[in-house]
Amino acid sequence: MIYSNIYNYYKEGLILVMLLFSLVGCTEDIKLDTDNADPVIVIYGTITDEMSYQEIHISSSTGYFDGEKNPQISNANVTISSDKGEEYQLQEIAEQPGTYRTATQIAGTPGTTYQLKVVTDFDKDGISETYKAEAKMEAKVELDSISISYKEIANKHFYSFNIYVQEPPEENYYMCRYVINDSLYSQISKYVVFDDLSVNNQYIKGSSIGYFLDDEERDDYKDNDDYNTLVFIAEGDVVKLQLSNISEGYYNFLIQCQDERDGENPFFGGPLSNITTNITGGGIGYFSAHSISEAMGAAKKTEK
Repeated sequence: MIYSNIYNYYKEGLILVMLLFSLVGCTEDIKLDTDNADPVIVIYGTITDEMSYQEIHISSSTGYFDGEKNPQISNANVTISSDKGEEYQLQEIAEQPGTYRTATQIAGTPGTTYQLKVVTDFDKDGISETYKAEAKMEAKVELDSISISYKEIANKHFYSFNIYVQEPPEENYYMCRYVINDSLYSQISKYVVFDDLSVNNQYIKGSSIGYFLDDEERDDYKDNDDYNTLVFIAEGDVVKLQLSNISEGYYNFLIQCQDERDGENPFFGGPLSNITTNITGGGIGYFSAHSISEAMGAAKKTEK
């Protein structure tokens, strides 16, 4: 997480506000022997309310200490259907094995429950296995605006990103991704995720949800073990936040990925122990459905 790296060195109270992404469904814990576990199928993907090509990624786990990327799984039969009778067949992208995409651009609808079905002979025994998942797209939470403010902590400078949004009365869980100067940071390790425990049913007026590092101080972090994962911005950079209302199950999944392996999107390499999943049939990973609310702001060197 962005702010977790900073907090290892600088201690300051931070109100954990929320953001969005959503899905509901049964979840289960997969217990794996991370030293000698057999490979398992890894399924990860989403359907959003943005008109776009929706994607599902399918691969095989590798040994926890192999240090290799997941082998991709081709020739699977992949469908997404809804409780409203919609059904979409996904096709594998020729130049991206293991990535399956809807034939046309589609947009999900809040309040709708989506079902994912994957049929493939994963263990190569001549008999196809079926993996399923279910995800509900929760009500959209509209982000009013954001601001990017300059701040000093322990003689270092940071850009705090702050949100303005009305938090609903229900118990909610949130996820936020961000785009900096048109570059999307889509790794799970860089998602901002948290619950509404301290701000339930309140108007969130400029609360900070995390920090970017000051690009002018980039050289100060060269010796940091996490240097390649740090995010720097400069004055004038434009940041777009994507806020999503997510299920508790998906929230737990993201937190576990970040804590265990700083997971990457579409997914990490070696199998993890006790990872939350909503994939049935013996697979791991997660299928989610969520709406996206966006707001943009420019980094300013005016301390608040």
